[in-house]
Amino acid sequence: MRFRATEPFWKAYAKLPQRVKERARRAFQLFREGAEYPPFHPSLRIRKMQGHPTIWEGHVTREYVFTFHIEQDPDAGETIFVFRSIGTHEIYRSP
Repeated sequence: MRFRATEPFWKAYAKLPQRVKERARRAFQLFREGAEYPPFHPSLRIRKMQGHPTIWEGHVTREYVFTFHIEQDPDAGETIFVFRSIGTHEIYRSP
């Protein structure tokens, strides 16, 4: 199992308030520890996004969320979690 973040994710992450970055780091640690989907760690409240069947959403806090999709490495058959965006619920407009 591998994890990767897109450039838009890192740009959005850089703009987050420091307290949210700290919460996000803790959330992603929980994500890595329980990344056998499903179940994910319950505090992350992860579910598939409505209207986007291949994109998932999770929560850092009540106000801040992240999106990701899941790929399979064609050579190794390994699961790759690709983090797409992070921010307020506004990111749902363009996950």
